[in-house]
Amino acid sequence: MADSSKGTVSGIDSSDTDDSGDITGASYLDYRPTGDGAGVEIDGVPNSRGIGGYPTQDGRKVRDGLFFRTAGLNFLGEHGIDDLHRLGIKEVVDLRDPLEVKQWPYTLPDDIHVDRVPLLKTSMTDRGGMEQVANGIDMSEMYHDIVFGSAEQIVLILRKLLKDDGHPMLIHCTAGKDRTGITAGILMSLLGVSDDMVVSCYAQSGANLGSAFKKAVLQGLTSDEKGVGQITAAQTAMLASPPELMRDVLAGIKNEYGSVEQYCLQNGMSEDEVAELRAMFVE
Repeated sequence: MADSSKGTVSGIDSSDTDDSGDITGASYLDYRPTGDGAGVEIDGVPNSRGIGGYPTQDGRKVRDGLFFRTAGLNFLGEHGIDDLHRLGIKEVVDLRDPLEVKQWPYTLPDDIHVDRVPLLKTSMTDRGGMEQVANGIDMSEMYHDIVFGSAEQIVLILRKLLKDDGHPMLIHCTAGKDRTGITAGILMSLLGVSDDMVVSCYAQSGANLGSAFKKAVLQGLTSDEKGVGQITAAQTAMLASPPELMRDVLAGIKNEYGSVEQYCLQNGMSEDEVAELRAMFVE
């Protein structure tokens, strides 16, 4: 189990911490790790990065090369498959709804296994379709739906990492920030990364996506063929990554379960698997 003491965080001055050791102010949002958490190259795919290099609260760090998180692999460019092979990806977990898979399909070579594990408990079809989601989704409600409605699926994904063919793993949704960010955040927290660092990692997605990507996605979500001139405030908000959303996720888990570890234990993970994940990821 991770120690509760505060680890050293590169680039953040000790004067930015309070008596409990938590980071105060906005400085934690500017943190960038030295490992693959700073970003990896997958041709054509924005928001591509790992979680390596993030500090744990006991003064260690998350190991590179085991877990990657990206936007949709339908955006793969000419050299994208080569990049997946270079990273050693064995397992891809596609978190998208079936409607998104139909809208933005892709194929990968046989040596990369793809699992489709949709994390929206209330499907896009039941929500009225992708356009309705784009124009009227309550992000807090959707996050609650993912975290508590798909807890067993999230934990199953993390357990897959322990299989010989389960890592290196890449997970993605459409933008790589909501379903992907929640799953990555739960893993990071389980490994002993502080809430501030989990929130910081999540909050980078909005800037990582870029305007061209956002326009392409929003055009796919709306029946307006001209699309880009009609982006609504709701659509813009859907592709943002405000820190408070991930902060609320972590607080909600702790309120309901007591800790992220208990969230995992009560949704299918064993204590031995928790220990194995920490031994695998933390150095």
